[in-house]
Amino acid sequence: MGGKKTAGFVCGLLSLVRKQKASLEGSTLLEKSLTHNWLTYCATDLFHCPTYEAFYSCLRHIDRQLANRAFLSGSLLTIADVAVFVALHPFIINWSFQQKEQYVNISRWFDSMQSDTYLSKTYSNVKFSRTLLYDGTGRGH
Repeated sequence: MGGKKTAGFVCGLLSLVRKQKASLEGSTLLEKSLTHNWLTYCATDLFHCPTYEAFYSCLRHIDRQLANRAFLSGSLLTIADVAVFVALHPFIINWSFQQKEQYVNISRWFDSMQSDTYLSKTYSNVKFSRTLLYDGTGRGH
């Protein structure tokens, strides 16, 4: 692009983002660094899980990282969020409610991601139930 040669997933994606919508890379140096790290994680780990065990290990890592963040690189959506959303959608759409509760941070993040105008036009909506069936107090509802 623009006379520069780009190769690979991370470089190619960042090149497109910088040309089309630079804010998706992140607005601070920390967010940009985290975005680069997440895209590299996608390319080296998430996209190449040889077993279900490896995939669930990736899910646990993502879930832990989302525990204190709205998005993967901080408080704003980046291209890393889009890449992970696209990669996880075919799996999460088939999750049971128990799996959604097991990965509660991914579920919260995914639910907010699917409200994005562009993503909601392309990807099927996944339902996330927040119905309280039992609150542990013994009182009826």
